[in-house]
Formats: sequence, structure tokens, C-alpha cells
Amino acid sequence: MAFVKLLTEADAPPEVEPIFGAVAEQYGFVPNILRALGLCPDLLAAFVPFWAQVYSSPTIGPRLRALAALGTAKAQDCTYCVAHMTASARRAGVAEQEICAIGNPVDEKAVFDPREALILELADTLTRDADGTTDQMRARLREHFTDSEIVNIVVAIGTYNFTSRVLKSLSIEVEDVFTAKPEADSAPSQPAGRAS
Repeated sequence: MAFVKLLTEADAPPEVEPIFGAVAEQYGFVPNILRALGLCPDLLAAFVPFWAQVYSSPTIGPRLRALAALGTAKAQDCTYCVAHMTASARRAGVAEQEICAIGNPVDEKAVFDPREALILELADTLTRDADGTTDQMRARLREHFTDSEIVNIVVAIGTYNFTSRVLKSLSIEVEDVFTAKPEADSAPSQPAGRAS
């Protein structure tokens, strides 16, 4: 059970109602993280467009972003994030074998190309130690990515870490739409507040 009250549509203050309505219309449900953030309408109003931009920025594309997200979620051991980001990874074309490999560095190097494996390594490194990016890792990033791609990847990983910490601190549970429908085809679209 969540540590804070999750807003329902009936409880939502007037400034939150249109945000909930837009998210529900686009994605079919309002994620629990947004129901918690709705307790602070000003934060919700800033968070949703920022998250949506991080999630949809074209610089790295959906597959690399999905790997950064799921790698971060698994490194955080965030159940909510893993549920959301696994669904997102499937939609981005990440195969089940690849999804299962994420979180195991040996398997990651065997399954993913060097760029993808490096994103997963970076996600794990930054999640476990915000100061863990070595000069050697930075040199490898430069070999594989442009400056704008590096910024996008790091911002994505940082945002997923932020979201995961909020979710875990507030004990926010995974929505029923994830727990009731385990098949890949029935997973909901990833909403603007898709955490983690």
C-alpha cells in the first residue's frame, strides 16, 4: 500500500483533472506515480511535460532509451519501474531474451551490440554510484556516441533514477493493468509519468 494517498479522479483538484484526463485518454489509465504527484499540482504540472520530453526525445531513439530505462530499473530493483519499463522495452522491439539478459553484465555483452551493452553498463554504474563514471568509461562513450547522445542518455538514466527513488520511497505499487495482464500484447502504453 502506498505511503501517501493516491488521488482518484473524484479527489483530484481542478488543476489536476485535465492532466489526469489527458493521460487517461492517451494511455488508458493514470499511473500511480501521477496519482501521488497530483498531491502537489505544481510538481505534477512540471513533471509530466518534462518526463514526456525525456521519454520521447529523438536523439537516441526508443530502443536505446528503453535499454537505459530498463537497465536503470533493474539496477534500482524497482518493481514498479521494471513492470513499466519491460512493457516499454517490448514496444521498442527488445526481445524477451534481451530483456532477461538485462542486469547480468556477462549476458548483456553476449546479447547486445557494444553501444547497447555500454548504455546498460552506464545505467548500472550511475544507479549504483552517481560518481562512478570513470575516464575510461567516458572514453568508450565518446567512441560510440555523439555529445548530444551522451547528454540524452545520461539525462534519461538520471530521470529514471529520480523516478525510481520517488516510487520506492513512497511505496507506490504497480497498477492492476500490469499485474492482471502478463502477456506482452496486452501491456498498456507507456504514459507520460512512466516511471521508471
